[in-house]
Amino acid sequence: MTTSTHQATNVNAAHKTRLGFQDRLALSITGAIGTMYAVYFFALILAGWMLWQGSLSSQPFDPYPFAFLLFLGNIVQLLLMPLIMVGQNLQNQHAELRAEEEYRTTTTVYHDIEAILKHLDAQDQAIAVLTKELQRQGSKK
Repeated sequence: MTTSTHQATNVNAAHKTRLGFQDRLALSITGAIGTMYAVYFFALILAGWMLWQGSLSSQPFDPYPFAFLLFLGNIVQLLLMPLIMVGQNLQNQHAELRAEEEYRTTTTVYHDIEAILKHLDAQDQAIAVLTKELQRQGSKK
């Protein structure tokens, strides 16, 4: 019985070796922005700005209450959107590497199981022949 061989590879290490400095930077920023801590940070900044401008300060630093805040929010969005898309593309490449490795491993396991089942079927047939022969010899006595 021969089985197919597939050497499993560490796709995480393979993916990391492909990444340059800019890719690692994009992934780290995408990972940081995609957390609830980033949501809390931006919510605190917005709430602090609105409280400062609205009620806490007698002389607000922004003469147009929320126009500059809106402008800053748009700038952050314009900077982060392409960066997050780059990070997501890199994460997608990693996911595709994992999927390909999983497919190769699953295919190998499938072929191995198929070979084992054929081997077991051949053994079943040989056992059946031997059983019939033993029954035939037992009935002669």
